[in-house]
This record gives sequence, C-alpha cells and structure tokens, in this order.
Amino acid sequence: MKIFVTDSTGALHQVEGETVVVELENGKTLELGEFNYRPDAPHGITIWGGRQPLESWTEEDRQLSEQLNLTLIAGNCVDVWPGRAKKQD
Repeated sequence: MKIFVTDSTGALHQVEGETVVVELENGKTLELGEFNYRPDAPHGITIWGGRQPLESWTEEDRQLSEQLNLTLIAGNCVDVWPGRAKKQD
C-alpha cells in the first residue's frame, strides 16, 4: 500500500509505512490498512475504530474492536460492510 500525506499546498508526499493512524482532537484514533480477504477479490481498506488488533489481544478485546471494510467493486460501486476482529489462523 502506498501512503501519502499532503502539505499546505495540496502536494502529495509519499511516506513509508504499513498502516495509517489518525488521532482526532478528542484523542480517539482511526487506523487504516489494506486487506485482501480472498485471492480472487479486489484489495480493499479496513478502517479500525481505535487500532488494528494485535496477536496478543484476547478474544474479549477483539470483540470490542470495530471495523469498517471498503472494497471498490467497479467504477461506480463500493462494497461496504462492518465487522469485528477475528483471530487469524
């Protein structure tokens, strides 16, 4: 995934990273990351309410996490669905 930030002129500047974490004025965070849930499906973006779950999280922690998944299906169609974190096998 390529990550860019903009400056005051609107110019794009690429930065290295795996995900993007945005901290809002109220201290809450959103984390954006790329996902590919099926090899035959297009890549999408997951937006986490808070942070992306870590391997060390308990199942209870995972149930408290919230995510919104977005996949571009066609030029005029975006598939959007909510979810919760699941332990990866």
